[in-house]
Amino acid sequence: MHNRETQYKGVRGWLLLLCVCLTVLDPFSAFMTLIAATNAAKPHFDQYPELFRLVLIGGICSTFLIVFSIYAGLSLWRVVPNAVTTAKRYFISAFIYALFSMFLPVIVGVSEKTFPEFSQGASINNAIVIVYLAIWYLYLMRSKRVKATYGTENLGS
Repeated sequence: MHNRETQYKGVRGWLLLLCVCLTVLDPFSAFMTLIAATNAAKPHFDQYPELFRLVLIGGICSTFLIVFSIYAGLSLWRVVPNAVTTAKRYFISAFIYALFSMFLPVIVGVSEKTFPEFSQGASINNAIVIVYLAIWYLYLMRSKRVKATYGTENLGS
């Protein structure tokens, strides 16, 4: 049993990929998406002030998630106490935001008729993000490497 535990212990394989995604790839992607969305919407801010509110609220939430993602990834990478719990909380927060962002245009008053291409792309993107988050969350729940590296006490929440 001890040999098997040693075999899976450490930040390697899929766990290493998760750490790279959380600390580098996902934050970079979110930052670039935020910049692109802001630049695309900026010329319309005067005519559609609700679009400015949408970009502002989305930008604040995205910035929070970028920082949280980096923190969760570094916690996992450095094998700090409660790293798995932190990562799970990040995934739950990102999941909630993905759901919230589906309704955000309606909440701030952006009409689907005004920007139909925006609403279609956003729905598809949110669905992909939700699946991505669920896969990584399930990985944290079921991985032998995660259990061997962080211990079983971190897997409950």
